[in-house]
Amino acid sequence: MSFPTHRPRRLRRSEALRGLVRETRLTTAGLIYPMFVCPGTKVRQEVSSMPGVYQQSVDQIVEEAREVESVGLPGIVLFGLPESKDARGASSLSAQGVVQRAIEAIRKAKLKLLIITDVCLCEYTDHGHCGVVENGEVANDSTVTILAQQALSHARAGADIVAPSDMMDGRVAAIRETLDEHKFENIAILLMPRNTALAFTDPSGRRLSPLLSLATGAAIRWTRPMRGKR
Repeated sequence: MSFPTHRPRRLRRSEALRGLVRETRLTTAGLIYPMFVCPGTKVRQEVSSMPGVYQQSVDQIVEEAREVESVGLPGIVLFGLPESKDARGASSLSAQGVVQRAIEAIRKAKLKLLIITDVCLCEYTDHGHCGVVENGEVANDSTVTILAQQALSHARAGADIVAPSDMMDGRVAAIRETLDEHKFENIAILLMPRNTALAFTDPSGRRLSPLLSLATGAAIRWTRPMRGKR
């Protein structure tokens, strides 16, 4: 895709970004640490199926982010576990959402970490689907609009990269357009394709799909490793 949607300079803005996407090599520069943000304070709840992985409140996320920085990892990816859910995942758009507050808290702590955010609805909807359900079916286009606004809210909070992990058609292009319209043309999009078996769940407890998708407008593609069932 041509300029202005395709902007390779997005990935050359800082040493951390350049290091992340350089020729493949096994160093800490290519590793990203996943973190799972939940409501409350002083919460640190271990995921039973994954010893050493925790669901944590914002204050605890900041403390662990300090440790991440101290060992030389370049960045983190935040997954949200909201306090409330509804049919349209409205809490995912809130400036006071768990992910948005975690981003702001990490920025306030002046940590030199890349902040990547998961963009999806399945953890925010009361039915658990990654899209809005209308008339018994997942409504692709209605969902894409919400996802674009979710990504925008993350960018406003201070995210460096937004990472859609849903299964909607056209969401990357919609996110890119929305970010550009609001002067966030330097925020990159990392595509998180689904390539895991339905028998597995991630640390938030949501089921993962085997779908592997490619979309237009993403700057980076990341395939997550298979996770064990909770």
